[in-house]
Amino acid sequence: MVRSIWLGVVAAVAFSFAGTAGAQQEGKWVKIVHVPTGKVLALADDSEDAGARVVVAKDEAKEARQWKLEKDGEHYKVTNRKTGKVLDVFENSKDEGGQIIQWDEKTEDNANQRWGWDGSGEERRLKSKDSGLVLDVDAEDKVVQKKSDEKAKTQVWKIVESK
Repeated sequence: MVRSIWLGVVAAVAFSFAGTAGAQQEGKWVKIVHVPTGKVLALADDSEDAGARVVVAKDEAKEARQWKLEKDGEHYKVTNRKTGKVLDVFENSKDEGGQIIQWDEKTEDNANQRWGWDGSGEERRLKSKDSGLVLDVDAEDKVVQKKSDEKAKTQVWKIVESK
């Protein structure tokens, strides 16, 4: 009896800790920081265009480098502050290396615009609801999706509130 209560408490604590990064920042403007480089999720050339590539860039106080995570069921919609467009897997790709772009939010068939956290703690992987792949960064600082790999430090992100 005591053991089952203890396991329940441990599971509840682990579950609440796993949701910390997204839940604490939900609805606030944040920077999504690429842990290994300290760069932030941004739009190429701070573009306002639908279809603009998502990249990592120097952490500067620009609206194109700020995002809002809004809960949508078990996942998040990730909206850019400057444009109001959302993080999107280009053409619903399920392939490794698929481009990550910004796009107008779709009201239907929007699984390629919904994201979840993979892992626990403050530093985790951001995973596409549609493809099941996680955000990664290529050699040119472009954000792409890849199969989750615990050894791949290029896949690790954290949330920092924008000031």
